[in-house]
Amino acid sequence: MGLLFGSCGIVIGQHQDRADSLKLLLAENDTLSALSKMTILAQISAYSSSPDEVLLYADKLHKMASSHRHTGYTIEGLQSRGVAYRLMGNLKMALESLFSSASLAIEHGENRRLTTTYLEIANTYVANHDLKNALLYNKKAINIIRRYGDKEQLAINLLNTGYSYYTLNELDSALLLYNEAAPIFDTIGLDIGRAYIVGNKALVNWKQGQYDHAEKGLLHAIEMLDPLGDQFGIADYRNKLGRIYAEQGNTDEAIKHTLKALNISHELDMKEQLRDAYLLLSELYRTKRDYARAFNYQSRYVVYKDSIENSETTKQLANLRTEFEVSLKEKEIVLLEKRQLQNRGYIIIVIFLLLLAVLILLYFRQRFLNARLMAENQHQQHDEKIRNLLNVQETKALQAMVQGQEQERKRLSHELHNHFGSLLATIKVNMNAIDEKAISNYHTLTILVDQACADMRNLSHSLNLGISDNFGLVPALRELTQHLKQANQMEVEFAASMCQQQLDAKNEITIYRIIQELVSNVLKHAEATQLSILLTCFDEENLINIMVQDNGRGFNVEEAERTKSGMGLNSLREMIANLNGEIRFDSNPASGTTVNIDLPVISTMLN
Repeated sequence: MGLLFGSCGIVIGQHQDRADSLKLLLAENDTLSALSKMTILAQISAYSSSPDEVLLYADKLHKMASSHRHTGYTIEGLQSRGVAYRLMGNLKMALESLFSSASLAIEHGENRRLTTTYLEIANTYVANHDLKNALLYNKKAINIIRRYGDKEQLAINLLNTGYSYYTLNELDSALLLYNEAAPIFDTIGLDIGRAYIVGNKALVNWKQGQYDHAEKGLLHAIEMLDPLGDQFGIADYRNKLGRIYAEQGNTDEAIKHTLKALNISHELDMKEQLRDAYLLLSELYRTKRDYARAFNYQSRYVVYKDSIENSETTKQLANLRTEFEVSLKEKEIVLLEKRQLQNRGYIIIVIFLLLLAVLILLYFRQRFLNARLMAENQHQQHDEKIRNLLNVQETKALQAMVQGQEQERKRLSHELHNHFGSLLATIKVNMNAIDEKAISNYHTLTILVDQACADMRNLSHSLNLGISDNFGLVPALRELTQHLKQANQMEVEFAASMCQQQLDAKNEITIYRIIQELVSNVLKHAEATQLSILLTCFDEENLINIMVQDNGRGFNVEEAERTKSGMGLNSLREMIANLNGEIRFDSNPASGTTVNIDLPVISTMLN
């Protein structure tokens, strides 16, 4: 047994009570919108158990949907009309309506409704015992459902297709589809689908000779269908149970189930089920030697058999008359499907070309960005080389300037000491030879000459201070601190930890001038009473650290950094930067100022 897809869902032995309620709702509400009315008409067509009533409301739905140009309900109206004609046995009109529904659904891209229509076409072919075409349209429906993911439709279509395979005695294919549909019914919670899976598997077990499984399965399926009100399925399954019990020789059970199937079939006017029940009962009563009842059921069987055969003959003749028309309809549908696929192909090609254009655009944009980045990098590398070259030149110029200054200082020092010092010494000697009483201001002149000699000596010493070729950095700094103590009445502390390798004279002069500049700033601006000078060499790091600390008034480091001012420190910053060194200031009014300088001594400063 299979499930029948209707216009609003599943139609299984329809729900007349729902249809009656909806008819009452439609009659009592004149204010309903057109859309609400079409929805109710579609539901009545789905739930009604009377084929005439299904056709009546399907025609109303189709007429109303066409006037309001509602494509979806127009398609569903044609579907319901096809179902009604099939239930009436008019397969020609059923197929015409269903093919019209399919054409409209394909034209407007109504894939969900097209699936439903394909299923109804398949059911119509099943009713005409044309299982080949039924399987064709079932597979068409499966292809659409798998693309658009309607699990309920997929499960029901798998069930219907499985029953077609069962009828063709392709039992393995039937079981394969039933096993695929079963977990889907469990997932969506469709009880009637689960019941039909159980019952149809039992029919496969019966064909395979597994009577126990078949009997239990059919009884369980009937038990599941009973509260759902599906009398059609119950009647068919009881007929099958009667046949199973008859084959096993259990005549009484066979008669019991067949009579129940007969009563339901009478109520629903199910001609094929009536025919099968009458035939089975005649055989069963013949087995019991109740020939009167056997003859009675046999006679009724012949009547229904002839009626069905005549009807089938009429159907076959009608089908022969409409075969060409149906063929044309099928060709139209095939052409529409091909056109739809072609349009989808065009869309895919356009999307692909757009993506390709975007990729090409991104590719050339990235190439442009890479080229610009490479140009910028090359420009930066060029600028860096120029800066390095300038730094080297500035360092050489600074060293040359320092060296020139030192030479000039030495020359002036020697000139003052050797020439002017000698002159003053000569003057002093001559004055000592003069009688003090001969010159009234002799004492004053002596004092002035002594002061001039002292000043000349101090000036000469200052110009040549510190670092002669045989004197050295540390002794020069010690002499500087002693001089500071004597001249400025300041507490001065000096400590030095020198490198194992001797620095050359040029670098010692540079370090000395840096410290001299820092001390000069302290004397000019700090108003300090304490000064500490610390010189430390780190052999492992090839680094000389200079730290000068005072307890003066301090200054604002951030402001000095921002304004590039700061008490004559600009030249000092440039000198240290050119030597690849680093200078740090820490200053506040409470603790004074600490200047920390690191100078590298790798290769450039070590002999």
